[in-house]
Amino acid sequence: MDPEVRSHVFEDSIIPGQVVPAVAYDHQTFTYPGETFPVLVPEAGSRVLGEVLRNPTAEALARMAFYEGDEYGMASLDVELSDGQVLTAHYNQATDEELTLTDPWCFQQWLHSERDTLVEMCRQYMQRCWGKMSVLEADAVWQELQSLRS
Repeated sequence: MDPEVRSHVFEDSIIPGQVVPAVAYDHQTFTYPGETFPVLVPEAGSRVLGEVLRNPTAEALARMAFYEGDEYGMASLDVELSDGQVLTAHYNQATDEELTLTDPWCFQQWLHSERDTLVEMCRQYMQRCWGKMSVLEADAVWQELQSLRS
């Protein structure tokens, strides 16, 4: 949802207006255990505010898959756009393994605590890795960039 992170991940593969606000009903975000990023999980009566990339190009999908790594599987859910239109969106589902999720994840809190560091990590990662190395090699670079968090 952060425009600067999005600009590093997608570069010129998306155009203005292609990213639109959306709501996922009956879902909640929790913090992935030991990390700072969110996990989307079913939760009756909850809702998650987010954004949808409409009609992504093959390059945009490839860039997103590269950035997210291979530890995710694709899943889908229905979301509602601000004009009331409901569509099926695809997202990176964290994992099929059982996770102990206890801490809710909040975008506003993330903006204040992690955003600047993640923007820099994302910038360096995509600049150094996209189109130059395999996901496995790039994972090693991401691990190296974790040092920016300290």
